[in-house]
Amino acid sequence: MKINTKQKPTYDIIGDIHGHADELEILLDELGYNENNGHYRHPQGRKVVFLGDYIDRGPKIRRSLQIVRGMIDAGEAHGILGNHEVNALRYHTSDGNRGHLRKNKKENIKQHQATLSQIAEPFPDEWRDWMDWFAGLPLWLDLGPIRAVHASWNSEVKSQLKEIGKLEGETLRTHSIKKTVPYERISAIINGPEAILPEGFWHETDDGKKRTEFRVKWWKSLEGKKCDDIVFHNSNTAMPDLLPAELPVTTPFTQDAPITFFGHYAIMKNKPGPILDNLACLDYGAGKGGQLVAYSWDGEAKLDDSKFTSTPQRKDNNE
Repeated sequence: MKINTKQKPTYDIIGDIHGHADELEILLDELGYNENNGHYRHPQGRKVVFLGDYIDRGPKIRRSLQIVRGMIDAGEAHGILGNHEVNALRYHTSDGNRGHLRKNKKENIKQHQATLSQIAEPFPDEWRDWMDWFAGLPLWLDLGPIRAVHASWNSEVKSQLKEIGKLEGETLRTHSIKKTVPYERISAIINGPEAILPEGFWHETDDGKKRTEFRVKWWKSLEGKKCDDIVFHNSNTAMPDLLPAELPVTTPFTQDAPITFFGHYAIMKNKPGPILDNLACLDYGAGKGGQLVAYSWDGEAKLDDSKFTSTPQRKDNNE
C-alpha cells in the first residue's frame, strides 16, 4: 500500500502488541498521545504505524483491537496485517471440504485460544466484524522515506502482491494452500524466509514444537554461510556450525534503501536498538513477557538509538 503525503509527517512505529492493551496505553501515554472522543491522538499531529499481531496470547485482546482500530479509523494511525491476523482469517474460513484453511488442530487452537476465549466465542457477531476488518488491512506500508512490514521486506514479492486487494473469499483461499506460489508470497511478507537445518538436527520452539526450519537474517546475503551465522539472534537454541540443508533466496539490504521497520521476531533482550542504520525490528516479545517497543521517527535518514521507547519488561514469560 503506497501512501502519498504532501507535508512531512512524523511517526511512532509500534511493534507486536498481542493483546497487551495496558502496555499499549502506557506506551501511547509515554509518547504523548491523549485519548479524546474514544480514540488516541497526538497534540502535534504525529501518527502511529502498527506492525500487526494485535491478537492472541495477551489478556486484553478486545481492548487492544479497539485502540488500534479506533486510531486507524480516525486517521490517527496506519496498520498492517501480522501473521496472527492472517492465521485467524484462515482458521475461521471454510476450505470447502468440511475443514478450514488453517486446520483447527490442537497446536493451532492453543496459539489462538486467548482470542477464541476473549472474543470469537463469546461475541461471534463482533468477531465476524473484526475478521472483515482484518481482511481489509494491507500487508505492508510504503510511506516514502520509511516502510513497514510485519516480518520481512521483499520488493519482488511486494510487486507480485500489489493488486491482491482484500484478503477474503477466493483471494484468501488461493493464498492459503501450502506449498503453492501464492501461499509462499504471503508467507515471505508475514513470516519471513526460513532455512532448513542439516539432516538429523532440529530445534524446539517456545511452545515445545520441534522444527527443522529456522528464521534467518533476511537482510543479509546467506550464500555459503553456516547455520549459526545466519540464524536470527533471538533464537534460544544453539545452531550447528554447519551449512544449512536448504537456504532461502534473499536480497541484501542496501544503505540507500528507505528506513524499514518490521516486527514478528520477538527479540528477548533489554535494550532495543537498530539492526542497521536503516533497519529495525520492533518486536521485543510483548506477547512473551518482554517489552512493547516504539520508534519515534522525525525525518532522520539514519536510525537513532535514543528514539526507541519501551515499556518495562514483564516477568510473566509464560503466555
